[in-house]
Amino acid sequence: MEKRTKKISQIVIGLAILALLFHEIDLKAVEAALSGLDLVFFGLAALAYLCYNLLMSYRLYYLLVKMGHTVRFRHALSAHLAGMIASDVTPGRAGFFLVPYFLKNRTGCGISDGMAAILAPQGIEFILKVSGGFLGLLFFAVSIDISMAVLVPLCVGGIVFLSAGSVMLWVLWTGESHSYRLLKRIPYLSRFEEDYTNLKYKSLMVRRSVAVILIIYFICWFLLAIQWMLVGYAIGITRLNLLAYFLLHPLITILRFVPLTVSGLGLMEGATALMFSLLGVPQGITIGVVFALLVRFNMILVDGIGLRGVFS
Repeated sequence: MEKRTKKISQIVIGLAILALLFHEIDLKAVEAALSGLDLVFFGLAALAYLCYNLLMSYRLYYLLVKMGHTVRFRHALSAHLAGMIASDVTPGRAGFFLVPYFLKNRTGCGISDGMAAILAPQGIEFILKVSGGFLGLLFFAVSIDISMAVLVPLCVGGIVFLSAGSVMLWVLWTGESHSYRLLKRIPYLSRFEEDYTNLKYKSLMVRRSVAVILIIYFICWFLLAIQWMLVGYAIGITRLNLLAYFLLHPLITILRFVPLTVSGLGLMEGATALMFSLLGVPQGITIGVVFALLVRFNMILVDGIGLRGVFS
C-alpha cells in the first residue's frame, strides 16, 4: 500500500510540474509545432534511437559471452528492450534493473550474472554522464548567463550521481576484503553473501572489457545526440547544432534518474525549456517543452518493441 501511494505521488508530482509548464507556454505555438511535425525526421530520430538500443543490447550480449554464457543476441535484445520500457515508467528509471530477471526467463542466466553485466556499465555511465554535463555547463556558460538557481541544483545532482557511479564501481571492482568488510555491516546483507560474492566475481570479469564498454558508450552518446537533433529538425529547430545536442543530452537526461517523478517526468521537460530559452531558441520555453515530450514519445515508441518481452 505504501509503495502504491509513493508511486501515485510521483506520478502526481510529474503531472503537476507539466501542468505548471503548460500554464506558462503558448498553446498556439504548441499546436503549430505539432501540426508541422516532419514525420520523416521524426522517423529517422526513432531509427537513431533503435541503433542505440541495438548497440546497448550488443554490449549486454558481449559481456554475458565474456562471462562464459551461451546466449543469443535476440535474447539480450529482448531483455534490454523490456528493461528500457520498464525504465520509461518507473521513478529513477529503476525498471532497467529488471533486465537480469528478463534474461533469466529467456536464457537461464543467473540474476547475479545479469546484474554484473549492467551494474558496472551503469556506474561508468553515471560518471561519464556527469562529466559530459560538466563539459556542457562550461561550454554553454561562455555564451549564456546561467543563474545560481539553475547552477546549484545541477551541481548537487552531478555530485550525487558522480558519487553513486564511483561507489558502484568501488563495490564491484575492488577486492572483496575491502568492500565487503564495510557492506556486511548493513542489516540483512549477510543473508545474500553468496550472491554478493558471485556478483563481485562476475563484475571483475566485466572489468576486463572496460575499453569495449567505453567505446560503445561514446557511440551511443553520439547516436542519442543525433536522435535529439533529428527531433529538433522535425519541429523546425535550426539554431542548435550537433555539438550543442551532444552536450545538452547528459546535462538534461541526468534528471531522468532523479526518483522524484516517473522517469523524470516534468523535470526533463522543465530543464529542456529553460536551456532552450537560455540558448536563444525562438519561443524557447514552449518549444523546449514540446521537444522534450516528443523525445520522450520517440523513445517510448521504440522501447515499446520490448513490451511483449515484459510479459513473456
